[in-house]
Amino acid sequence: MTVYISLGSNLGNRIHNLEQAIKGIVKKGFKLLKISPVYETKALLPPEAEADWDQPFLNAVIAIECEESPVQLLHHLKTIEKQLGRKSGPRWSPRIIDLDILLFGEEIINTPELKVPHPEITNRDFVLVPLKELNSSLKIPDVEGNKTVLDLCRSLKMKIPTWVYILNVTPDSFSDGGELNLNEFDSVLKKILKYNISIVDLGAESTRPGAVSISWEQEWQRLKPYVEYFFNFYKGKLLRPKLSIDTRHPQTAKKAIDRGVDIINDVSGFSGEMQDLISSTDVEYILMHSLTVPTDPDKTLSGDEDPIEEIKEWLNEKINILEKKNISLHRVIFDPGIGFGKTAEQSLEILNRVEEFYCVPLRIMVGHSRKS
Repeated sequence: MTVYISLGSNLGNRIHNLEQAIKGIVKKGFKLLKISPVYETKALLPPEAEADWDQPFLNAVIAIECEESPVQLLHHLKTIEKQLGRKSGPRWSPRIIDLDILLFGEEIINTPELKVPHPEITNRDFVLVPLKELNSSLKIPDVEGNKTVLDLCRSLKMKIPTWVYILNVTPDSFSDGGELNLNEFDSVLKKILKYNISIVDLGAESTRPGAVSISWEQEWQRLKPYVEYFFNFYKGKLLRPKLSIDTRHPQTAKKAIDRGVDIINDVSGFSGEMQDLISSTDVEYILMHSLTVPTDPDKTLSGDEDPIEEIKEWLNEKINILEKKNISLHRVIFDPGIGFGKTAEQSLEILNRVEEFYCVPLRIMVGHSRKS
């Protein structure tokens, strides 16, 4: 049985508290399946709350395999909370750790002791957003309209962004080529930790107009030390950003996947070899729309057609291929490719109308970078 548990902390060393809670769950014998990125949010407080209660939370969601009953699991979670120092207090007061069962397979439980799905699951951005990063196609039992977690996220009035930190290890990128070297990577990763970045995207081949293409061997030679440094930096830590590798080369993607990367960010738009590789793994995949790589300013979408509709047509063709390759759509993130094969006016129109892509069951990443 797959069970989803939310974790929150707004007292003391918050990231340490979350880590210890996850380790406590594993020690109880539960198999850890997936961990979401960490998100920081303001505390939910009633009007009469004391001033010192207003302390931001760190939140995450994990998926575990559970063979015990929901009540047994609940008792384990309450024991872990006590072991980590949680004390009883007013409902909205700060807490070292807060563990809640969100979903227990497809079961619906309504007892004085336990309610599953969690009663507030559809209203809380700090639950839905990390849950969406684990499985965007997940459906909540007893929710009207057969909506997925992604649908529920999109219906929220306010949404927590999933921030992507772009790192280029190439001498000729758009705006930061040659600025990052391995000796500075430690300080960059510490800054990423401080701001709870969800995804680190690492690229080694420039796609700017006029860029010179490099071989996959050259690309991997640039990337390899940074990939290894990243995993050494987070060695022993359960909570870390997802690592994404920006590449159009299947050989580079394979090397990166073998070393544990979470996401392949493919600017080529899903070529044949890349299709076979992604279908043979369980990594996430960023599907970006582009007409040429590197970017050619003279080749853009038709000026006579609606750019959104043109991209939707392309995207639906790609979705058909993904489904034929048995690639689950919850693994796929769509990037409309701002600046790639679009005029400045078309890119601006896509940014202004990006919600029109909500008809597609894919998460959306807006990779606008710092392009002029």
